[in-house]
Amino acid sequence: MFWWESELDDCHAELMGVIHELNNNHYDRMIANLEHLRVYSQRTYSLEDFRQGVVKSAGYSMHRKDDMKMRLNVTQSMIDTITSKIGKNRPRPMYLTEGGDYALRNKAKMMGRMMEGLFMQTKLYEVMPKIFQDSCIFDLGVLKIYQESGKIYVERVFANEMLWDMDDALYGEPQNLYQVKKVHKSFLLDRFPGFANQINSFGSSKQYETEDSDMIECVEAWHLPTSPTSGDGRHVICIENVTLVDEEYTRSQFPFLFLKWSDSIVGFGGIPLAEQLYPVQREINALCVRIQQSMHLLSVPLVFLQAGSKVAPSHIRNQPGTIIHYNGQPPVVYTPAAMHPEVYNHLDRLYQRAYEISGISELSATGKKPAGLESGAALRIYHDIETERFILIGRRYEQAFMNAAEHYFDLAEEIISEQGSFPVQTTFRREITKVDFEKIRVAREEFILEPYPVSILPSLPAGKLQTVQELINIKLIDSKEQITRLLDFPDLNAVTQIYEAAENDVDWRISKILDEGEYIGPEPYMDLSLARQRFQLAYLEARQKGVEPEKIALLDKFIVQCNTMLRQAQAQPQGSPESPAVASPAGETPAPTGLMPEMPETPETPESPLPV
Repeated sequence: MFWWESELDDCHAELMGVIHELNNNHYDRMIANLEHLRVYSQRTYSLEDFRQGVVKSAGYSMHRKDDMKMRLNVTQSMIDTITSKIGKNRPRPMYLTEGGDYALRNKAKMMGRMMEGLFMQTKLYEVMPKIFQDSCIFDLGVLKIYQESGKIYVERVFANEMLWDMDDALYGEPQNLYQVKKVHKSFLLDRFPGFANQINSFGSSKQYETEDSDMIECVEAWHLPTSPTSGDGRHVICIENVTLVDEEYTRSQFPFLFLKWSDSIVGFGGIPLAEQLYPVQREINALCVRIQQSMHLLSVPLVFLQAGSKVAPSHIRNQPGTIIHYNGQPPVVYTPAAMHPEVYNHLDRLYQRAYEISGISELSATGKKPAGLESGAALRIYHDIETERFILIGRRYEQAFMNAAEHYFDLAEEIISEQGSFPVQTTFRREITKVDFEKIRVAREEFILEPYPVSILPSLPAGKLQTVQELINIKLIDSKEQITRLLDFPDLNAVTQIYEAAENDVDWRISKILDEGEYIGPEPYMDLSLARQRFQLAYLEARQKGVEPEKIALLDKFIVQCNTMLRQAQAQPQGSPESPAVASPAGETPAPTGLMPEMPETPETPESPLPV
């Protein structure tokens, strides 16, 4: 019997047997992950340290003779450099609708803002670079996403805590997944007070007594449902002597986000960058130790004194201007070569080969730019060429954020089913707003989730100047204050949002009509020509989508009022104080072309709705 087919609240014995078997199967994988961690950190970690839940020998043993050996850690340099390159990206989700009306598109836009607010609240932009770094060192970078008491949390998970059946995950998509973690007894007592007797009794026997006896191995297991209607999904939390949680699992994915440096041909785990650099790093370390030993042994000056010479050894001192009197053959100082020059050449070749394997230039690792590249365009071309190597990795990183948004969406629906609402605090146009997911929720079949990478100006001065010059050429910025602000703080949204004010104001009035049935008429200081055009398009779209006749009548009312105000503005003499500050653009025809017939004698539409 499989553990997910056992009786409810009584599967801990079968599940612990599965975990014991999986630990044996994953032993080599765990050792490889720890070895890659040792190479990256140059510290002595052991598997038992992590199994006990505490790192007791975390490598702080620099007094040991073995730890004084010379090393050249190219693996750490590579991983830190690529993490800085990829981790600086801050993708945000963009919800795209297909054939939706204005209200649906507005909801999709608000969902994007809500997800961005959740990313900020859960500090996802701070945690994800660490997950990417884990994917470079271990076979998996793992992020756990869950909800408790109506709040969403993220948790970084060590790769060796994750287990799966090798046969089940042969094609990369296991149906069962396990997390094994040592947790403190007090945590379990606080989380599961109803099982206090079983938790306190665990570890009381001598076979579990250790110096860390308060740490208890806790197993969390998931079995995905075979189909949306099968009802065979299961989620279990247990320790060795009791099942703490046993419930149905309805989601189609595990509550984890997995990031890999490179996909494996078979199996679930990936191939980390540390594994690719491991042979080169071992050879570099061996050469460094050999050079170090040879330097200590051979690179010591030797003084040869002829037998019978009347030179006293005490006269040979390490002081400048020392005069030595001698008879016969003078003393000879000899310093042998510590190593053959080919050894140093071989070390340099290995060092360069490591950069070739990773695809990172040595200049990037040291934070330098190539000599002779001064213009912003040349620097961008250079960085684009260097970035070509990491396009697929960058796409994986962006897709990880989109997967996180999918998890957030599922958890938000769970919170709504439990509490009825899920408010999220976010920022919009430099203001803090609160968005309720229940009011803006869009069905999954009505949107497509796409990553939207946030662009920022280059960090180098030449790149900044070049980009600002391009913005000036397309007339996106036109003042000294804006140029100075961009050079000091590259926030394009702050510069461009003022140009979007006219369109945003019109869209806000349209949304008020379509979403709430609230009418806000045109004003003289609006761009009336733009407002009339967008309201005409909204009118046509509303008729096609079958919007309520009352709301269509309000759209028509706005168009008629715009026509009237535009005629009045054109009738005013130029420079008249009564004329509006914003008139129709040059070349505007005197007679407006609205959808509805002209009604100059009645600026207001009748109260009764128009026929549709």
